[in-house]
Amino acid sequence: MPILPLGINAYKRSTGMVPEVRLVNLYVEPDKSGISPDDTLRIQRPGYFTTRTFDSSIRALDYRVGFAEQIAIAGLTLYVNGASKGVIPGNGVVPTVSTTFNYAAVADGKVHLYDGSTVSALTLPDGYLAQDVDQLNQYVLVLTSGGSGRFYWIVPGETTIDALNYATAESSPDGAVAVRRVGDELWFFGTDTIEVWQATGDQDAPFQRASGRLYERGCLARDTVRRFDNSVMWVADNGEVCKGGAVPQVVSDNGLTERIRKRGGDLSAWVFGIDGHEFYALNVPGQGTFCFDASTALWCEFASFRKTGWLPTVGYENAGQVFCGGVDGKVWRLDPEADQDDGQVIERTITASIAVAGASQPNTSLSLGIGASADTTVRVRWRDGQDDYPAYYDTLPIRAGFDVASMYRLGTPRQPYREFEISFVGPERVRIAGAMVNSAWQ
Repeated sequence: MPILPLGINAYKRSTGMVPEVRLVNLYVEPDKSGISPDDTLRIQRPGYFTTRTFDSSIRALDYRVGFAEQIAIAGLTLYVNGASKGVIPGNGVVPTVSTTFNYAAVADGKVHLYDGSTVSALTLPDGYLAQDVDQLNQYVLVLTSGGSGRFYWIVPGETTIDALNYATAESSPDGAVAVRRVGDELWFFGTDTIEVWQATGDQDAPFQRASGRLYERGCLARDTVRRFDNSVMWVADNGEVCKGGAVPQVVSDNGLTERIRKRGGDLSAWVFGIDGHEFYALNVPGQGTFCFDASTALWCEFASFRKTGWLPTVGYENAGQVFCGGVDGKVWRLDPEADQDDGQVIERTITASIAVAGASQPNTSLSLGIGASADTTVRVRWRDGQDDYPAYYDTLPIRAGFDVASMYRLGTPRQPYREFEISFVGPERVRIAGAMVNSAWQ
């Protein structure tokens, strides 16, 4: 078995009692150069640097293209290009939407409108509380909480909610979770089902339910519902991650579903792109941040140094640039050329396992194909069966550009498997082209 099967998908299945496959701060793409023995490159994720700092956690981050306005909701304040404009109460991620006429945010059961100068709070009619917000054809759609399925709309150009401007998504009596525009449709996510509505062009009844478009799949968390790759992604009521289509498609594996079950807080997600890779970044508190890559349909893990998870939790992409923020109040810009996170090292880790069956053969060598932006060092350690990893690493020097690093006489593996861990902690950008065992690099 000369090719070491380096992980291409982050995977952990604790209840299956199998070794974890780690792909941390690396993502994969097909090798078009011919240098990889398994036709796969592992590319380092971008680092970032600070562009603006607030004194509170960032709950929303958006950009209004036609107005050249970066909007941040940090703590209890809405900021436009860094200037305070008004109060947004509550805590946690804030759902927002922008139209030509205003910017709307839902918090504390109300709709908060920013009209270009000030923020005003709108109370919904009949005692309803706001749950989520989106827009279609410049109408601001406000979904109410609870099980009614009622949603109101704000007519384009207006700043009030008419008590008669409402409809009810009620094919199933499950509680409302989220609303999201998908193309020219509105998807209403309940706890057990999804209902699709369409625009009518009628000013008196601008929306109607699409016949035959009821999906028997609900939503676990509002803040996981994101437009993504010309469709929509969300965490379903059973803990699976789904992508919209004619029929919702499950894109997660059993390991990620297990992590979601073991979450230690509220789930949330945001989306961004890197060099043709579109990522859906799912934050699972207590478990980590897991990113689905639309170009490969594979998952990787992004993590900040010595953290469980990646610090960015909200963000946007505009004109090819990605801005993001998190709990420490900083607005960062992702940079594919950055080799650190705002001066902090990015630890990159990948693992691979080989089954040991029958009579064990000596592990005579390990060779790694690595690219680096500057001279660096790769760390390697391994374990057999139920052993723990040793506390120390074997290290190998890597020359800038492309290099093959080899080590020899790794002993005889013991059943049932040998697991390797390969990692980097230097400030250089790296790429891994593959690994060979008991064979020269070919």
